Amino acid sequence: MDERELKLNSLARYAKSSPLYVLEEHGHCEVPAGCGGVVLRWRNPQAGVPLYVWLYRDGDGTMLLDGEPLSSSRPLVSFGEHVLAFGLTVADPRYTALMFAAFYPPPADAHVDVQSSAEQDVAVSVLSAADGTWRYTEEPDGREWMLPGFDDSGWPAMVAREERRPPPDPKRDIGKYSFERLLRLGAAGIGAADNAGTIWVRRAFEVAERSPRLRPVRQDGESQ
Repeated sequence: MDERELKLNSLARYAKSSPLYVLEEHGHCEVPAGCGGVVLRWRNPQAGVPLYVWLYRDGDGTMLLDGEPLSSSRPLVSFGEHVLAFGLTVADPRYTALMFAAFYPPPADAHVDVQSSAEQDVAVSVLSAADGTWRYTEEPDGREWMLPGFDDSGWPAMVAREERRPPPDPKRDIGKYSFERLLRLGAAGIGAADNAGTIWVRRAFEVAERSPRLRPVRQDGESQ
């Protein structure tokens, strides 16, 4: 068998790469391919980054990004300033009302393999914490509070609430996995001081622009 035949029958001829796009390989039982399958996706890195989102809340509620509901647990978020907003029903203010984590790149156990020759120098981490960046109110006005630029300095800060409210039926503890998963990711349980009932939570964050690609310099001092 000559060298030409070996090249024609090599699996390497199916390999794909791009200097402009990111190839993501999603392999997990949650993807449409099912257990043992993979889903491949090309993504334009100039459009933003896909945040990998995990959420625990005690009771009913909503989650919005820049005032719009999330359509995926891996939303593509553009570069710049953004706001996460949550509507929560607090059943008992002594316990955790909210835990949240969002990452890019994804954690090692997220079953995602990212292959790209494009620059991968963007890192985003948003974790729930009683650090003054997570603020809430009981009666927000309009939609401005869900958007960047809103002054929330007059809102109370969320406080630490590390203990989870016991489930009504320990045999059907559907929130246990999410709670423990978020703890492993580094998220902290937070609540709303002594407030019970419906609250609205705001957390601003930024996806920083990627660094410009460095261009090699010729000996004459001009960039190539």
